[in-house]
Amino acid sequence: MADTPQLCRLNFSDTVRTYRMYIPDGLNEGAPLCIYLHGYSSKTRWVKDLNDAADRHGYAICYPDGAPDSKGKDGWDVGYPTQYNMRGDDALFLKALISEVCSKYDLDRENVFCTGMSNGGDLIYQILYTEPELFKAYASVAGLTFCKVYLNKSLTSPVPLIEIHGTNDKVSMWNGDPDNTGGWGAYASVPVAVAAVAANNRCQSYRQEPVATKNNALHNVTRHIYADSPSGCDVELYEVLGGAHSWHDKDIDTGEIVLSFFDRYLSKK
Repeated sequence: MADTPQLCRLNFSDTVRTYRMYIPDGLNEGAPLCIYLHGYSSKTRWVKDLNDAADRHGYAICYPDGAPDSKGKDGWDVGYPTQYNMRGDDALFLKALISEVCSKYDLDRENVFCTGMSNGGDLIYQILYTEPELFKAYASVAGLTFCKVYLNKSLTSPVPLIEIHGTNDKVSMWNGDPDNTGGWGAYASVPVAVAAVAANNRCQSYRQEPVATKNNALHNVTRHIYADSPSGCDVELYEVLGGAHSWHDKDIDTGEIVLSFFDRYLSKK
């Protein structure tokens, strides 16, 4: 089944939610799980380079579908203007999903991680402030911290995080949008949002280094590393110079970067 998405259904509250599973051939019992949160109304629900990395690292990948908003577009409730009709129960849904998937596929409940693109990355930051212990580590791509969260809620637990973001992203702008000119809602700049998590983790050192890119890469990439947290929860920001709103797999092996980061936080048994 490694090459074919497996569509599954989950009864949740009074609805039926759907998700897809990628299970590498020969995956060991008790393997770790990575959940991928798609972008707003995104048709991309199945990320090839993440699946390829899962083959190498021995992860199962779960691709849940978001719920429809007032325009019928699937997504995760982070407070977009069109999401006024949504219930705001994404964390509860993810808890139910984790329980079902880990039981159904004999996966390790102690090693569950989360990555997401765009709206999925936005939800990751929301979870960091509201349910930080839901996952072992997080990886956002083109995600945002909305000001209503940043200004009104507090980070309470250290969490490992990486953010991968293009400096020319016109949807999730690198320098933020505190005046809400884009209409998604006011949000903090990417460096500020990431530094807030690093400060909460009590990271004591910072360095940056160039990242090797693909042969046909269009953009230079810099890795910003916040390290030496007493909890071991490091924070990293991959700055894709001139990069637009994307998964950035044309410049770097995003799936490999994500799962390699998660490997550092696997609970050993």
